[in-house]
Amino acid sequence: MRGSGIDLMKSAPAGRAIIQLALPMMVAMLAQSIHSMTDIFFIGQTGNPDMLAAVSLAFPLFMLSQALGNIFAVGGSSYISRLLGANKIERARHTSAVSLYTVFGLGVILAAVLFCIKTPMIWLIGASDATFSHTSDYFSVLILFVAFAAASVAMSGKMRSEGAADKALILQLIGIVTNVILSPILILGFGMGTQGAAWATGTGQMVSFGYGVYYFLSKKTVLSIRLGDWKPDMKMMLQVLSVGLPSGLSIIIMSASNVLGNRVLAGYGEHVIAGNGVQMRISSMFFMMVLALVQGYQPFAGYNYGAGQLSRVSKGFKVTLIYSFGLCLAGTIALRLLGEDIIRLFINDEPTIEAGVAIMKIFVLGLPFIGPQMTLMVSFQALGKPVQAMIITMGRQLLFYIPLLYLLSYQFGFEGLVWAQPGADMLTTGISVMLGLSLIRIMRKDGKSNSNWKEKNI
Repeated sequence: MRGSGIDLMKSAPAGRAIIQLALPMMVAMLAQSIHSMTDIFFIGQTGNPDMLAAVSLAFPLFMLSQALGNIFAVGGSSYISRLLGANKIERARHTSAVSLYTVFGLGVILAAVLFCIKTPMIWLIGASDATFSHTSDYFSVLILFVAFAAASVAMSGKMRSEGAADKALILQLIGIVTNVILSPILILGFGMGTQGAAWATGTGQMVSFGYGVYYFLSKKTVLSIRLGDWKPDMKMMLQVLSVGLPSGLSIIIMSASNVLGNRVLAGYGEHVIAGNGVQMRISSMFFMMVLALVQGYQPFAGYNYGAGQLSRVSKGFKVTLIYSFGLCLAGTIALRLLGEDIIRLFINDEPTIEAGVAIMKIFVLGLPFIGPQMTLMVSFQALGKPVQAMIITMGRQLLFYIPLLYLLSYQFGFEGLVWAQPGADMLTTGISVMLGLSLIRIMRKDGKSNSNWKEKNI
């Protein structure tokens, strides 16, 4: 067993444990943000707003592979952490193997479906005559790597579930570095445009997958991806899917929301789509950092919940809540002051810059609400409470953003449109806080006094 990760979750002070678990993921997410901006940056150097818009249009489709991987990264990680806390090592190994083979197989099926409906889908997401060929070039290549991308996300989640956040960091960094090296060579050196960006991204995902396979076949982990540990059962799949599906669905809904948003933005011109694509990649950096922080907290909460140490879960929750809110508040201030200068690094086209700045100044006002929202959502995931987690994860886009998108854009035009996401975040956080009152009751229970605690909660 990986002593350092397990010992952190088991006995280190809550604040130190969460920071140590989260720091590698925060570095990885920061690198992931840079990675997501790499395509935008080098495409932007071509000076072609149509290419920039095409990458922005295709990005929600790429997120489908991330959604699939996240089902097993979040659901599998939550269940595995609780099993490790209850010292059910063999079952944790089986869950790990089942998760990987299932996600890879589903990834192959998803790629086949996307290939069959590629052309109508590209028109559906808002491509125009000017952007269709660039969007098609980008998407056609990414389809080839869907299964590997999804499996890499799931592997990263399993690494975090046993406290191996440093290995999850390496997995992500390997793919990111590969992409950063290949992007300028393929996009600018070989003049491959959006197709070159996709090949760079896909190759990076393949390299990450290779490292994940190497790690799980080594003796550095208590988990497994060996075929002999493929032993699925109904209880296992229900535990994984009940927690993981809401997380995966939230990404799918977010992707659909981005598609709808792009279709509405298309009415204001291609430069508005391009400007929104740039500002979204920049603003999402803080969202990703908060996600990394709560992902460090998730295995800590799951392990101690499985072990009946509810006072440690409570302490971890409070620390994560404070840190996540502070991080988002800092992001809002930084982007309000420096947003325009940062956007200018990516594109030298005044209409695109003006659109990106106008959207960012409003968009970041919703950031401070993300910290509490994400902390509460992940707390429910870690404790195996899928209904509450689903309400939060799906509510942000489905219940609020999509209705606000059409209502506000109809009533107030462009300015109303850009207020849709901050408004949705504010409303979702309100619901999250109300649901979070039940967490207080859970954390006040004395799990140690209940001899049947582990059997009831694992």
